[in-house]
Amino acid sequence: MPTRTRRLIATVDTRELNTVRWGPMREMFPRFVEELELGRYLKRLLASRQCSAVEIAPHAGSSHVFDAFGMDEPGTANQ
Repeated sequence: MPTRTRRLIATVDTRELNTVRWGPMREMFPRFVEELELGRYLKRLLASRQCSAVEIAPHAGSSHVFDAFGMDEPGTANQ
């Protein structure tokens, strides 16, 4: 059975994502805000149809930087 192809789409720093004006919420609950921002980023990425699925993995040595990998079905890789 063929496996999906995995390609690096982006390296994302969740501290840099600002889809909402969080004000003091970002200072009081940074992990909560970063998790929501990452979820919104992934939702937009999937909506762009660059890939059929997305996998995220922590970037080496960081708790707020992630690598986003696009997962494509065999023979359907977007170039």
